Amino acid sequence: MPLSFAAPEFLWALLALPLVVLLHFVRSRRRRTEVSALFLWRRARQVAERRRRIAPTWLLLAQLLFAALAALALARPQLAAAVAPDRIVIVDASASMAARDPDGVRLDKARAVADRLVGGAGRVALVRAGLDARVIVALTTDRAAVRRAIARLTAGDRSADLQRAVSVAEAIDPAARIDVITDQPPVVGPRVSTFDVAGAGVNVGISAFDLGIQEAYVGVVSNSRRPVQVPVALTRDGAAVASGTVLVPVGGVGSITFPLADVKGTYRAAISPPEGDALALDDVAYAGARQLTAVVEQADSAVLKALDAVPGVTVRVNPRAAEIPADLRVLTGAGDPGALAPGAYLLFAPAAAKPDYRVVTAYDRASPLMRFVDLQDVVVGLDPARPAWTSGDGWQVLASTADLQPVLRYRDAEGVRVLQAAFNPGQTDLVLRAGFPALIANLVREVRAAPAVPMGGALPPGTTFDGASQSYALRPGAYRTPNGGSILVSLDSETQSRLPGPTAASAGQPAATGAAAAAAPAAARTAVRAVPGTPLAALLLVLAVAALVAEWLMWSGVKWPRRGEPRAWRRR
Repeated sequence: MPLSFAAPEFLWALLALPLVVLLHFVRSRRRRTEVSALFLWRRARQVAERRRRIAPTWLLLAQLLFAALAALALARPQLAAAVAPDRIVIVDASASMAARDPDGVRLDKARAVADRLVGGAGRVALVRAGLDARVIVALTTDRAAVRRAIARLTAGDRSADLQRAVSVAEAIDPAARIDVITDQPPVVGPRVSTFDVAGAGVNVGISAFDLGIQEAYVGVVSNSRRPVQVPVALTRDGAAVASGTVLVPVGGVGSITFPLADVKGTYRAAISPPEGDALALDDVAYAGARQLTAVVEQADSAVLKALDAVPGVTVRVNPRAAEIPADLRVLTGAGDPGALAPGAYLLFAPAAAKPDYRVVTAYDRASPLMRFVDLQDVVVGLDPARPAWTSGDGWQVLASTADLQPVLRYRDAEGVRVLQAAFNPGQTDLVLRAGFPALIANLVREVRAAPAVPMGGALPPGTTFDGASQSYALRPGAYRTPNGGSILVSLDSETQSRLPGPTAASAGQPAATGAAAAAAPAAARTAVRAVPGTPLAALLLVLAVAALVAEWLMWSGVKWPRRGEPRAWRRR
């Protein structure tokens, strides 16, 4: 059993041993003895001093033994038994881990490393690191169950939050070893070891696919060291629409735009990558433009014209718009926005009897809702009787007047998306400007991109799209949700398509790479567990006291009686 110390700082007391040796030979005992002449004693003393050398004695041994035992007792030694450490194995499940390098698929290499680590551990837990961290197997001694879970692991998420996975692992067992298997840079931590399984795979993939107004945009990325020409084909609901070729520069991004007469339906973009392409997950991408329904409470001509100008939107007018199911509800004079049911809303204020006209002097140009929207010097009529808005409570101010009074704001919270105007459409010149249709189009675009809207844009692989069953998709495509809706899934990640390459070790922390990671010894790290109830400190203290008593007896001259002498201590 190895020995450990509960207070190792007291081991510095062992430095007193050389001092004991020095003091032992400095001090001397003088005895008074009657002699016939002193010159012979002086001469003998001089000869002895010339020949004097350090020689061990029983007295010195007792002194050294006392000092050493006292220091060890203060350090509180404990017997410890070598045990296999608890491990939490984190496996990167991002899409790049599905890439095939010259030395094998990255996920297969990760499985091999994880299998070896499991073999040299005590209790083991398995965590899958994707868009979120999922505990696949809790801490257990059933290595067979952990190995079966490792064999079932799949990769495909748009990204892997390794820091989140490490935080989950620390919450499972703060004292366990954490082993991260990834193709990303090493994760630094006090008990974290990183195994790098990245390789030198060459990949070409779709990094962006988006539908605009009567056009489709396709971006293609490559990590190749030479330019690549990539054929691109576009289909809608399975029928061919357009095709072309993209020239991707060295390590760069190429793009192509296809004109479209109608953006309704499910569109699929596919590339024909060069032979030996490392990753298939980014060779296809999906986008959809489902027909949206907008219900307007009051038939305002400006609002109806702006909605009609947006492709893929069916507009209806109904005084009970707040109660009718729709993708977007346009209400006038609505009360508290916090009382609205989940959904998307455009709220206007009721017409003011005596409006106070103000000029918009500032607006948020960085907001997606304000793209192509110019509100400079727009005149709005505000109702003096209505209290002015205040910032906070999750609201984002999009436009304000010269006195910093908000007149347009947006909030997306708890499933309710609200764009609210502090004015009525009939009391502003905004509806006469080109910025108003652009504002409405941007709002529809945001509604269409919401994950809760079926076919409302592509979700990243690994996203949970059903809260009850925790369903998630890892392959690009069109999926039916348990509630009868549909979603589209596309990778669309330049980072993943570029395939994170071999990484250097972090400062002071080497990382196993490639084949070396697959051959990493499972028993490279061991742990110790203190054996409870071991009174080593007390035993050492008793021995130290015994050594001190023996030293005193030898120094004072007390000796054991010889055979035939009386049984009593006597001094020399």
